[in-house]
Amino acid sequence: MKRVIYLYKSGTLQRQDASLILKQKNDKVDYIPVEQIDTIICFGEIDLNKRTLSLLNSYQITILFFNYYGNYIGRFTPKQYFDGKLLVKQVEAFKNEDQRLLIAKSMINASFDNCLSLLKYYRKKGFDLTYFIANMELLEMQLKSIIDIGDILLLEAHFKKLYYSCFDIILSKEHYRFEKRTKHPPENELNALMSYGYAMLYANYLSVLDRSRLHSQISFIHSLSKSSDSLQFDLADILKPVIVDRLILRLCRLHQLKDTYFEYKENRCYLNKEGVKFFVNEYETYMKRTVRINNRYYSYRNLISREVHLLSNNISGNSNEYKPFVMKW
Repeated sequence: MKRVIYLYKSGTLQRQDASLILKQKNDKVDYIPVEQIDTIICFGEIDLNKRTLSLLNSYQITILFFNYYGNYIGRFTPKQYFDGKLLVKQVEAFKNEDQRLLIAKSMINASFDNCLSLLKYYRKKGFDLTYFIANMELLEMQLKSIIDIGDILLLEAHFKKLYYSCFDIILSKEHYRFEKRTKHPPENELNALMSYGYAMLYANYLSVLDRSRLHSQISFIHSLSKSSDSLQFDLADILKPVIVDRLILRLCRLHQLKDTYFEYKENRCYLNKEGVKFFVNEYETYMKRTVRINNRYYSYRNLISREVHLLSNNISGNSNEYKPFVMKW
C-alpha cells in the first residue's frame, strides 16, 4: 500500500532525474521515494515548478497544501479523465429529489449509527450515557419521515449537540475538557485536535475523490455554496466518529497529550509544530488499523476508498443498494 508523506520543513520540491527531492535553504536534501507515494501533504512553505508537477502527474500523486493552523489552502491533482456518463448520472441524482434524499438519508443514518456505536462503546466501559443515547436514538427514528434536505440538517444539528455533550462525561476525570464544539477558531485543546483531525480526513477523501469517477463538487447533503468540493463533507461525516473522534478521546484517556503541543492566543487554541507532528503520527498509525467487513479486512485508509466506491457504484447503477460503513464495537 502506498504511503502519505507529510512535509513540515520549508524548501523547494524538485525533480532530480526520475526522483523527487526536498531541498532546504541550508542546501540539505531529503530524498522522497516517489514510487511509494500516494499523497503529499505540505505544512511548510514549499516551492515547486512544472518539472516537479510533471513528475507528480506521471506517478498519479496528489499534493495538498495547509497553512500553519491546519487550514486547507489548495491542491494539485493528477490529470483526470472524467467519465461523462457518470457525471450526467451524478447531476441527475442531485436534481432528482427522491434519489438525492435517499442518498442523503443513507449517509446521515450511517453517521448517526457510528456516533451511537462510539457512545455505546464507552457506556460498556461504565460511563453513564444512557439518557443521551436514548434521546439520540429517538432523533434517528425521525429521519425516516423527513422529506426535505433542510430538515435533515436541522435534525443533524440537534443530534450532534447531544453527541458532543457526552464528551465531557467520558473525559470527566481527564485533564482536558471539551465543553462545546467551536470551529472558527477552535477555543480549546480538544476542539483544536478535532478541527485538525477533520481537516486531515477531508484531505484523505479529496485525494480519493480526485482519482474516482465521482465529481467532488456535486454533493447531496451540504450546500454546494459551502465549498467547491462539498462531497468530501458528506462522506467524511460517516467516518468522523470512527476515526477522528475515537482517536482524540483515546489520546486524552491515555494521557498522551501535553500542554506543550498547543499554542494559545486570546480565545484561540491551535496545535503548534510539535503538536502537529505528534497528532499526525498518531493519526497515520491509527489509519493503518484494520476492520473486518464481509470476511475481508480493510485498513481505515482503504475504508475511505471503499466508501467512495460504494457511492460511485450506486450512482452509476451498478448497485441498487447504498449502505455506508457502520462500526460494530
